Amino acid sequence: MAALGVDVTARVAALVREHAAVVDPWLRDAAGWGVDAATARAALSDLEPVLAALGDDPRAGLPVVRATLGLAARGRWHAAAVPRGVVLRVVPRLAAWVRAWPDDAVPALLASSRGVARAGVLDAWADRLAAARVPATAADVRPSLLVAAWRCGLVRYRQAALDAALSLPHPEVASLLDVPAATVGDVLARHRDDRWWWPDRPEGPGVVQRIGGFAGWGGPWVQVPRVAAGGPTGWLVLVDGTVAAVVADVHGSALVGLADEPSPVGTPPTADPRVLPVPWDDEVTGAVPADDGDVLLVARAHSCTLDVVRRGAAA
Repeated sequence: MAALGVDVTARVAALVREHAAVVDPWLRDAAGWGVDAATARAALSDLEPVLAALGDDPRAGLPVVRATLGLAARGRWHAAAVPRGVVLRVVPRLAAWVRAWPDDAVPALLASSRGVARAGVLDAWADRLAAARVPATAADVRPSLLVAAWRCGLVRYRQAALDAALSLPHPEVASLLDVPAATVGDVLARHRDDRWWWPDRPEGPGVVQRIGGFAGWGGPWVQVPRVAAGGPTGWLVLVDGTVAAVVADVHGSALVGLADEPSPVGTPPTADPRVLPVPWDDEVTGAVPADDGDVLLVARAHSCTLDVVRRGAAA
């Protein structure tokens, strides 16, 4: 370590000194990618609290050191970089996972966190994982991360997460989904049939999901959106000169851009707001039925938010 010109804080220094035969090649690789000694020293010094959280377990700490040097080599170890935040904030919270499966958990967390961070639910994802059971096998790590991501609202992973959940022991799935272990099979089967159903959620008519919002309040849109039938999900939103497919379930929503300009679409059917079981009074500009389930995607004249509405018997 010293021969490579990198001096770091005591805890990190002790780890790399005791495992120099392992760490020095990683340092040489980083240097080959242009990482100078000061940059390597600063990156590794950041790991002091991480290694403390891992209990100074070298089996857990060395994969973190390797990942950190790899991120520094790719220019991704800086204050605004999501992977650095994952190493410094998420890894300590999941210390039990990393100690159990160090060679699997660290790279899996870094790989999975990109989509989670883009969705703005990194902390919620880490909270859910920290509260869940540690996977019983290394092979359970990645499916568990996927299931937790979906449960936090990454609806584009829904089908893959439902399939992944079937590969995990019920107690692990139960802790990830926050449902009783005895009900896991029934919950997954019923939700697969009805994406708007979930335990403890109202099953009657009403708004079951809200999508979008005004940009000034943290949403994605400046203009009021319109809806139309079509696209890969059956639901399209046309707004701000773009058209996107709407993907949603009871846990979250996502927009998948389809083109820069709206494609020609027919006028969507409308619904009589007087029979819609909703808490607002507004002009409905479009109401598109879902391909599955008794719900509508509803756009209004004075709202940047779309509502997914479960219809009542008389609607």
